[in-house]
Amino acid sequence: MKFLRLFTKGFFLTVNIVVVLFFLLACLVPFISPVRFWPISFITLGFPFLLIALLLFMIFWLIFHPKYALIPLIALLLGWKSVSAFIALRWPSNWETQNKPEGTFNVMSYNVALFGLYAKKDSKPVREGIFKLIEEHQPDVLCLQDFYTSEKPGDFNNREDISRVMDMPHRFFSSDFNRGGSQHWGTIIFSRYTILKADKVKLSSGPLGESLIYADVLKGKDTVRIVNMHLESYRFNAQDYESIEKVRKREDTGLVAAKGIIYKMRDAYIRRSRQANIVADFIRTSPHPVIVCGDFNDTPASYTYFTVKGNLQDAFLQKGSGIGRTFSGISPTLRIDYIFADKAFTVKGFRTIHSGLSDHYPVITNLRLNR
Repeated sequence: MKFLRLFTKGFFLTVNIVVVLFFLLACLVPFISPVRFWPISFITLGFPFLLIALLLFMIFWLIFHPKYALIPLIALLLGWKSVSAFIALRWPSNWETQNKPEGTFNVMSYNVALFGLYAKKDSKPVREGIFKLIEEHQPDVLCLQDFYTSEKPGDFNNREDISRVMDMPHRFFSSDFNRGGSQHWGTIIFSRYTILKADKVKLSSGPLGESLIYADVLKGKDTVRIVNMHLESYRFNAQDYESIEKVRKREDTGLVAAKGIIYKMRDAYIRRSRQANIVADFIRTSPHPVIVCGDFNDTPASYTYFTVKGNLQDAFLQKGSGIGRTFSGISPTLRIDYIFADKAFTVKGFRTIHSGLSDHYPVITNLRLNR
């Protein structure tokens, strides 16, 4: 029995140490650009599971061998920067988006997935649902990614329709891709407030390269810079998702296909890190208080997140709760859509709106400029 106890303790201790090592590696990711060493970026996908494992080990050791609980505890303290970015330790807010305290305004960010243009044969109900959702939550500034609009007869002119329906006459659109000069794809900012200046900054070259866009809006007597972006995705197609499912089921055919998926992920990590550096440099040079919205396609444990965030406030961490999942596919732990705000703002409220209209959930925050 003594041998069995020693073996069991040694086994759990070894596993605990291995988990700690991988956890601490994951906590180093924000400081190591994927351009320099891309394999480490993959660890961020397992960060929530490593965190859960450490918490379970701490409970286990407290019950059976309290002194060993220091191992996961010290690891958690060393990695607190990443832990505190991943989870908001507060009670859920009962803030209602329609009730804006005096002097505040609402900012919404939403990847609308082209209004269901390619996901379903009839995208009209999806489009109508998205319009209704936006109208219900009354944003004063609306940042949309994966946006589609068209001037073709019989098609949807979403650019004009949102301005009209939502009473947001001011807008700026990247129009990164277009077909025949009448169909457009990209990122857009809508605003109830006058836009004094707007422009775009190319984030990557090539036929699929997207842009950061910004708009300087006049809020009362103050000028606020709104930044919106859609950072590099993995560009998985239907076949890739099938391969992921095969890997989950440990099918041999899936393991062969996994090689191609890894290459796509590697390329995306590297491109995103370069884009994040461009975004961070742009934010630092802003002459006005900044609000950053976007689909970063990366988690809060990533180099991308920490590089773009810099000294800004993460609205979710200020007023959200839990892990704040914003992507409905692949994993239940993915928060990849963000709103960051300059410290000149007070975050008064935040909500993740759980809707199945897109594979992303919209996020909305209520802000007050401290003047």
